[in-house]
Amino acid sequence: VEHNVLFVEKRLKEIKVGGVEAISPLRPMFSFLVWLDCRELCRALGLGQKSLVNLFVEDAGLALNDGATFGPGGEGFMRLNVGTSAKVLEKAIDRLEEAIKARL
Repeated sequence: VEHNVLFVEKRLKEIKVGGVEAISPLRPMFSFLVWLDCRELCRALGLGQKSLVNLFVEDAGLALNDGATFGPGGEGFMRLNVGTSAKVLEKAIDRLEEAIKARL
């Protein structure tokens, strides 16, 4: 799992909007669930929470958890399960990157 967390951190640093990192992963302590801080992405693209979820689910075709379902502090966040193969994570981040680029 640690390898996957490192991979996600590295790949997400490469996704920039306006020269700024769009998504900041929060390293899990005892879990395989990585919180994705998408607040910068939301600011850059003018997205509310529903539009953020739509970007991940509809545009990128990913099944992540909506951070807002965990309370008001979860707005601007999505939750990614990294307990899978690196190949699956690579494909997911590629799809997310393409979905973001399509909105620029």
